Amino acid sequence: MLDRQAHRGPDDRGIWSHGPVALGLDRLSILDLTASGHQPFVMPDGTSTLSYNGEVYNWQALRMELEREGVQFRSNTDTEVVLHALSRWGPEAAVPRFNGMFALAWFDLTTETLWLARDRTGIKPLYWAATSDTLAFASEAKALFAHPSIACRPDMHALVTNLYLDRLSGDWTAFEGVRHLEPGTLMRCDGADRQIHAWFDIERDIDVPRIVAGADESFENHVAQFRGLFERSVAMHLQSDAPLAVMCSGGVDSSLTTAIAKRHRADLVTYVAEAEGLKNSEADKAQIVADHVGVELRRIPILDSDYPRLLALAAWHSDDPIFFQQNPLALRVSEAVRADGFKVLLTGEGADELFSGYPWIEETGRMWRQRAWHGRLIPDRKPFRLLGRLLGHLAPFSVAKLAEEPFERRATWLQGPPSAELSIDGGQRRRRARDLFAKLEPIRNVGDRAATVRALEDMYTHLRELLVANDNRSMAASIEARVPFLESDLIDFALHLPYRSKIHRGVRKRVVRSMAQDHLPRGIIDAPKVGFAVPDGMRAGYTAILQGGIIAGLFKWGHREADRIRDVIAGHPHTGERLVTMELWAQLHFNGQSPEQMTERLRAVRTTSRSR
Repeated sequence: MLDRQAHRGPDDRGIWSHGPVALGLDRLSILDLTASGHQPFVMPDGTSTLSYNGEVYNWQALRMELEREGVQFRSNTDTEVVLHALSRWGPEAAVPRFNGMFALAWFDLTTETLWLARDRTGIKPLYWAATSDTLAFASEAKALFAHPSIACRPDMHALVTNLYLDRLSGDWTAFEGVRHLEPGTLMRCDGADRQIHAWFDIERDIDVPRIVAGADESFENHVAQFRGLFERSVAMHLQSDAPLAVMCSGGVDSSLTTAIAKRHRADLVTYVAEAEGLKNSEADKAQIVADHVGVELRRIPILDSDYPRLLALAAWHSDDPIFFQQNPLALRVSEAVRADGFKVLLTGEGADELFSGYPWIEETGRMWRQRAWHGRLIPDRKPFRLLGRLLGHLAPFSVAKLAEEPFERRATWLQGPPSAELSIDGGQRRRRARDLFAKLEPIRNVGDRAATVRALEDMYTHLRELLVANDNRSMAASIEARVPFLESDLIDFALHLPYRSKIHRGVRKRVVRSMAQDHLPRGIIDAPKVGFAVPDGMRAGYTAILQGGIIAGLFKWGHREADRIRDVIAGHPHTGERLVTMELWAQLHFNGQSPEQMTERLRAVRTTSRSR
């Protein structure tokens, strides 16, 4: 199992066992590079053992508290602090106090109990699978299948959902019987008895009166709070005994991270991808930021000819079929960062979800403001109902009924027949949206309320996928990716920030952009969101790999349907790309193909495609 994910920790390997329980870890040493940080970490009295991936940034404060309680430490690593906190305070009390990113397995020999835990937003992944007599867990799903009791099979229910809704949510994976431990949850394993509970859940824990009260505070006060929290978070995320760099894409989030990090590290090095054939390269914007801030920028060229290798390798490391088209390019940047000797990379992920950076959030608010005006102008009375039969757009409607599906017409994953709730994952998403919309009723402006609910839904779906992808593509090259926007106090602040401090008069991520005015050029701050762009030509020409492939068999596409499938793909290139990455995923996991073999197949089909 360790060999399957050895790339995650090339510095050291440890295995510990006790009766039927075994823990193992390949270490990527970041804090305390000596042998003192060896894992699994065992308590001096032998009463418990920890395997732990990630960083707890408030470890020094926790250490001082434990020292006051009489604990003596033998290393200068956060791992030992986490172990003593779990042992002394218990997981249910200790884990919510960990400010950072982590996936951990802690075995308590005094009670013969295993505990698994994951950080509040799921920055670090943790997969698990169980049979009648075995529980296996790992940081990557592929490691589970090295265990003789765990079979590697596709989950067709999940694959249909993945294709229909673009990505999975909750604890779903595309492998039958394999589950994510969800963000913010603890699993207690006592023999065959397994209990999972959430120690952090947005829907449950969000304090709506606090959001309402915050609307009476000045925007300037919100900016000042954000400034203090973000500067503190960046400083915390710079803790490292290993070399550290920053990803600077030229967008406001990574650029602001770069600017603040520069104040702490004079010799800061930053990275950006520069894809061949891309117009308006983000590398040019990143260069403007680097020159303005005064840091070195290393532009990593990504050649069109190297894309098949990167795509196949990214598919292997992604575990689930790839959703984000930028994964292959981001993987190439991670390779370059590692080749230059760095082991830690700060990134800007999380800001769009926390501070409403996506256009669909603003669109949802606009839609509901229009509905509110419609309701005022056309009340639900008999004359208007009669008029509505003749002119449909003048028909009255029920806000209560629309609130059952608050994102309808604005979010494709909520469209479709009612049976979608039964056959795919639309049910829990609709339920969550409906319940959040009701819970946030004290936010009287219905547009603000709907947009806030839409942003919270991104935390459950979009951010889930984004963080797992970020971890996969960085750890593939033995790089620890850190996300300063997702520090615990910042998350709490953002979740309770009123909508008008996030989006106002077309300005998204309003508090972030306001702080950035003191650090970045105006052109960078005001630039529209582009994302990690990949040239269209670089992604094209691979759909022939689907012919006679595994996906055709799984979805039972007959020979007579071949023309129809080709027409669908031709009219919807995004669907074609999704199917290609799903085929790669299937070939790698179910047909025993290696990334190198799939690279050659991709090159062959692309050469044929271009020669036509």
